[in-house]
Amino acid sequence: MLRYEEGNYDKAIEYYTKAIEQDPENVDAYYNRGIVCCEFFHHYDKLPEQTYIEAGLGDEEQAFRNAMADFKKALELDPNYALAYFGKGNAYYLYVDSYAARATKVIPEYEKAMAGKDWILDKVGVEGVASIYTNLGRTYFAMCEMDKAYENYKKALDLAAIDTALEHQAPVCIEMGKYEEAYELATKYIDMAKGSEEFDLALMPGMIAAYHLEKYDEAIEYGNEIIETFPDSGYVAGAYRFLAKIYKEKGNDAQARDHVDAAIIMCTEIISSEETGVADIPGAYYERGLAYFDIGKYEKAISDFKYLVEHPEIANREIAHENYYFEGYIGLTCAYSQVGKNDEARQVLENGLKLLDEPDFQGYKKYRKDGVEALLNEINMGKSIPIPMMYQIIGK
Repeated sequence: MLRYEEGNYDKAIEYYTKAIEQDPENVDAYYNRGIVCCEFFHHYDKLPEQTYIEAGLGDEEQAFRNAMADFKKALELDPNYALAYFGKGNAYYLYVDSYAARATKVIPEYEKAMAGKDWILDKVGVEGVASIYTNLGRTYFAMCEMDKAYENYKKALDLAAIDTALEHQAPVCIEMGKYEEAYELATKYIDMAKGSEEFDLALMPGMIAAYHLEKYDEAIEYGNEIIETFPDSGYVAGAYRFLAKIYKEKGNDAQARDHVDAAIIMCTEIISSEETGVADIPGAYYERGLAYFDIGKYEKAISDFKYLVEHPEIANREIAHENYYFEGYIGLTCAYSQVGKNDEARQVLENGLKLLDEPDFQGYKKYRKDGVEALLNEINMGKSIPIPMMYQIIGK
């Protein structure tokens, strides 16, 4: 396992392959090689609903097939090897995009693994069981099934301080308005992750939770740390924008504007770069649209949000626990309302409500329909409406 823990995945596969050659019934080696293969593919690398082959990513398709073959071989050798179901769930999670695919492919594999949790407990200890709960939480979070995500992350954290459970439960709590709990989780993860390459994953939820609790100095500290220490992080533009909000509330309009401008510049660079991955484009348009909205450049905000609404082939999927296609409808509605185009705002929001009746938006329908209908009532009264805070938080 050492080479895998060091991040040398090619060497790890080589070692596990040699172990299998020496003992073709080495179940652990098949499972571990499959887990390493999962490091070589991710659904963010392709467009929604594409196969890796359709995306021109033959190597990633082969890595997926190799992983699934290893997990199936492990179960063939030992039908009680519950960790192989966990591996299959991970592999499917890294391939599929839709609500239905997660519900029918990912969740059932984790549930099969959970049926063997006593075996897993004996095999790898309590953290193994906690990891299954964590990945169930991750999947439900991607489906916008917030209650189920919260429940599974909590079960994980009741067993062990799994870093990814801490990382994700904090934003789940923020989405649910549990700001005190989010702050407690985020600061715990900040202490755990300090000095690591993933420190920014702890800092951003900490910043947002601190902002909601009006712990502004602490939020500023976290935001500056993200910007200074992790300049390539996907959180940098969001950190700039939340810093701008704080400085504006402190009455420092000039510093607030500087930070908004920095967010806009960064997002524009991401959008215009030929090296930008397909999963980074929707977030950059949405974040820039939010920044333009914050400084009253509503026509530019309209342009960015409209891009998301008009390009579902790029934006209509979960990216870092957000669906920028759906959220584009909300941003576009609010921006139209700010420039007096209430008829356009009403039409956009009505289309957004229809979207919630589609199968892939079951979670969003349960969690957000009431709020969208409340926005529509305000639009029907001719009001200019701000973008609700729950649509200003970037999941990442």
